[in-house]
Amino acid sequence: MFRFSLRSPLLQAPHRLGFLAGGILLLASLLVWALEMLSRSAGLDLGPAYENGIPAMLWHGYLMIYGFFPLFMLGFIYTAGPRWLNVPSPSQWQYAPVMLLFAMGGVLGILGRWVSAGMLVGVACHALAWLAAVLIWCRAVWRSPVPDKTHALMIAMAFVLGGAGMLAAWAGFALGQVTGWRLSMTLGVWGFLLPVFLVVSHRMIPFFSANVLQPYTTWRPLILLYTLGGLLLLRITLECLQINTLLADWPLAAGLLYTSWRWQLCRSFQVKLLAMLHAAFAWAGLAMGLFVISDVLQLLGQPGLGFAPLHALTLGFFCTMLLAFVTRVTLGHSGRPLLAGGVAWVAYWAMHGVALARVLGEIIPAWQSVLYLLAVLGAGVAIAAWSRVYLPMYWQARADGQQG
Repeated sequence: MFRFSLRSPLLQAPHRLGFLAGGILLLASLLVWALEMLSRSAGLDLGPAYENGIPAMLWHGYLMIYGFFPLFMLGFIYTAGPRWLNVPSPSQWQYAPVMLLFAMGGVLGILGRWVSAGMLVGVACHALAWLAAVLIWCRAVWRSPVPDKTHALMIAMAFVLGGAGMLAAWAGFALGQVTGWRLSMTLGVWGFLLPVFLVVSHRMIPFFSANVLQPYTTWRPLILLYTLGGLLLLRITLECLQINTLLADWPLAAGLLYTSWRWQLCRSFQVKLLAMLHAAFAWAGLAMGLFVISDVLQLLGQPGLGFAPLHALTLGFFCTMLLAFVTRVTLGHSGRPLLAGGVAWVAYWAMHGVALARVLGEIIPAWQSVLYLLAVLGAGVAIAAWSRVYLPMYWQARADGQQG
């Protein structure tokens, strides 16, 4: 039974509160969007998205980027990051108020679908909480005695861009201008989420692989991180200038696909939990490949692939990698065996199906309405099933009787 107190297992490690709040908001966001899609398919109207005319699509985009991912990131980085940096973990008095304020912003953001003030206050809560979160992380990086802080510094930079994206969203909403929201989406995807996922993958996937695959040669050159980071900054610049992004997209696609191969995707299927990480990472290169195809089509005067590349990246890479990483961290830090149970395994591959359905819905217009509906319903069912098994672990004591 869930009980909240200062001695509760929920506050024994940062990942517990971050993952629980993020999981609840992820599930809530998907259920509200499913309601939206079901109402559309039935010809019903849930009412205007906002009094000031901001489209529901941008409301959905903001929630999917900023609504829950940051909480998972804070839960992970405040738990694993201090070990990277050889510094003390933040106390519950530091991280708990930040996470709770951010979670409150997420709840208000969901309600903002119908109440404009909810969105305005919710995004402000996000920006304020995120400022405190970034300061906590930057302080840890500054105090760290370790010589190599590359991963930590790159995450700090991405966190700063994420905060800028939240501020851009708030300004766009407050002024009733779509431009601010578009900048927020650009910074959120290319300056915040993708860099963080790539940096954490670069540090952790070869490490996890070397622990279970023998023999295994660890490959994670820092030049790869610098190159990917530079290309992402180039892409942000091109997109803000409304210039075709092929110049950045094709080397990103080539580099990510090559990385997936070097990390030995096929061998990873010897261990389910490891395969979840590798298969999720493969979506990054595939998504960028779709962006390349879309770029070329647009240069030839064609309409491109619509939102197919974006959803391959967000649903295909971000969401499946989220499930993979959070499942592994949850099992490891709850004292349970590192084995992907049936629910996690099925829910994980269901999310792959969700991503594929959403991508094909853009490419095959005749199937669009059916595939969109299948995607949103499939995502809701998959996350609900996963949540039923894993969310209780965050307020339960460790299975091995240890602290953490």
